[in-house]
Amino acid sequence: MFIDDSLLSGEERCLFALRALWRGEGFSPYRMGKFEEYDLYARNKDFLISGNILSFTDTDGRLMALKPDVTLSIVRGGRDAAPGLRKLYYHENVYRPAAHGGPFRELSQAGVEIQGAVGPEEAAQALDLAARSLALASPDWRLTGSHLGILSALLDRLGPDTARRGATLDALGSKNAQALAAACAGAEPEAARALQTLLRLPESPPEAIRQLRGLGCPGEALDALDRAAAGLERTRIDFSIVSNFNYYNGLVFEGYVAGVPGRVLSGGQYDGLMRKLGRKDRAIGFALYLDTLERILEKGGGGAPWTI
Repeated sequence: MFIDDSLLSGEERCLFALRALWRGEGFSPYRMGKFEEYDLYARNKDFLISGNILSFTDTDGRLMALKPDVTLSIVRGGRDAAPGLRKLYYHENVYRPAAHGGPFRELSQAGVEIQGAVGPEEAAQALDLAARSLALASPDWRLTGSHLGILSALLDRLGPDTARRGATLDALGSKNAQALAAACAGAEPEAARALQTLLRLPESPPEAIRQLRGLGCPGEALDALDRAAAGLERTRIDFSIVSNFNYYNGLVFEGYVAGVPGRVLSGGQYDGLMRKLGRKDRAIGFALYLDTLERILEKGGGGAPWTI
């Protein structure tokens, strides 16, 4: 059967291509309801993009919420797959304010999750799949990534001062060299220099890895980051990606496309979330924010008809 894709919206064309890509890589579709018990989100607010949650009381008296996140539902509703892998993809709507604030909106996102015996090979696959997914949305894209194992090890050199650690993370997240110098003031000079180097890494991933090895960063984490970024075009290492250490570990990454301010994709390894919800598996995944891509997806004209 042939479908003239000029009849489809830009988002629909993109979704057809994404599903074909993800199915071809062995991922299975996952569907879920529009709401969950409020308590799931209340206990994990710092995992969410926004802590604002739309809630209502169900007919049985339970406090429910329109889901503001997909990953939490997948983790809660799944079973451990180790020593194998569970590879899922989804297209769902979530309900939250946009990342920049404002009123609640119904937002469209699509993504993949890999759960089970996740190791460096699966992390590399996730980053590669994120790059290929971005390329389906726009020819002008880029990926940035870092590794929280490396960042955590360098932060540990600052000592036990939690206020200093928090200020350092804030400075790295905003790429503010002056604020970083102030946060590290009084710390051991070599530790401060190592953290300041993170803001000056070269764009070439191999060269960035070489500099990180010179800082004495953990070899296993460096090898994982090197393997994930190897051979990927338009990818750079960027330690301004600061995620919640209570949930995330290992590789974390973000995606951008020309013409859209801010990130359109985010992902990472979230073993901490799995443990918090009673799961033993390791996990990595990413979400593509289709609502933020709307302005460029609707610019694309009709192409060759889809064949189903």
